[in-house]
Amino acid sequence: MKLCPECGSEYYAHITTCADCDVPLKTQEEIRKKNENKPDVAPHLNDEWVAIREEEKEGIRELSDVLSRNGISSRIALAPGCSTGKCGCRYLLLTTKTDARTAHDCIEEYHTQKYPEIKTSQEWESEGKCPACGHSVSPDTKECPDCGLLLIIEK
Repeated sequence: MKLCPECGSEYYAHITTCADCDVPLKTQEEIRKKNENKPDVAPHLNDEWVAIREEEKEGIRELSDVLSRNGISSRIALAPGCSTGKCGCRYLLLTTKTDARTAHDCIEEYHTQKYPEIKTSQEWESEGKCPACGHSVSPDTKECPDCGLLLIIEK
């Protein structure tokens, strides 16, 4: 694996340039050597990284910025199935395993602030109402009689 030294995106070993930043990619070892004199630059270098979200590039960048503003380290990587990053594919937001719960909570709080209707929808659902329109529904109702929202997904 290679990493972009600018944005932290991960690439397969045969790719040489970051599709977004247009800079040469480095191996993790090259980045580690460069940062040896700056121990506080990459405190999570040896931690296990886990994917916490998968979205299109702009959404992942936005969430990565949110985490950064809250002091949580993150990386962006191509989702499996793409080797260049130029096909409109999806990206993964990675964070250290130890920060995963905090990062998830931070993103949920951000979404709740950005989209206040999420909180209203969650409150309606907990009160036995349709999360889309607030119409009272019974627990076994499969479709809201007011707005038609499918409430139970059958498999």
